[in-house]
Amino acid sequence: MGDSDTPVLDALSIITGWIYFFVWSSSFYGQVYENYKNKSVSGLNFDFEIYNLIGFSGYTFYTVYGYVEKNMGTGTIAIQDICFAAHALTLTIITIVQIFIYYDKKDKHQKVSPITINILTVMLWGFILLLIVEHGLKYYDPHVKEDQKYIFNSLIYFGWCKIVISLIKYIPQVYLNYKRKSTKGWNIFNILMDFTGGVFSFLQNIIDYERNEFSIEKKGQNNTLNIAKFAISFIAIFFDVIFMLQHYVFYKNAAPILDILEEETNSESNENKLESQE
Repeated sequence: MGDSDTPVLDALSIITGWIYFFVWSSSFYGQVYENYKNKSVSGLNFDFEIYNLIGFSGYTFYTVYGYVEKNMGTGTIAIQDICFAAHALTLTIITIVQIFIYYDKKDKHQKVSPITINILTVMLWGFILLLIVEHGLKYYDPHVKEDQKYIFNSLIYFGWCKIVISLIKYIPQVYLNYKRKSTKGWNIFNILMDFTGGVFSFLQNIIDYERNEFSIEKKGQNNTLNIAKFAISFIAIFFDVIFMLQHYVFYKNAAPILDILEEETNSESNENKLESQE
């Protein structure tokens, strides 16, 4: 492959990038509409939204700064990455505003867990300490150098925080489906959109790496995979495959949702009776 092929790769990057942006971004609107329609956030996991708030705040910072400063070690940042991160952050903020408007103060389940608060506090403190070392004390140059094979700085740290948050936020739903042996009452559409967006994001990352690798204009520049984008896409695809297997294979013959809810209610009632007898 030579430089003559880069126009083709440029076109493929643009196409895959905008597909991933529109498909992945569409998955955020369902919850916002549901909250507005019902004038309620009952059933919404507050931990999930706080993870999204911190994760997409960091990812927006990561994409914008990495796009402007090419020698920060982030790899290629596409304009669609910035649009996706900023859009996701905006929809997350809208959802959190809805939480403040609609949440039920009497519902003990509608709160952020101490574990989530502790995890995010540690992440934010880590970022602050790195900023002090890099920009306050000037002990470390965060920019890529010619003889530097690997680099780690506050920007890449935020990218890794988003990776960890993406990993954490999928696990509770997988476990809940497994525990209930059902996906009834849970919308698979968002997962299909998430999977499609993850695939096209993954493809664009590979295409961008290849087109930079064989571009004469960009020879000699730092060219690595955007590791945060790569990992986030891979994690989304991995968990979405699990969700689809749960929905279409493992639990496709599960009982109707009303039966499941009734069984769960009866189980909780029996547990309460046993506790009261003790």
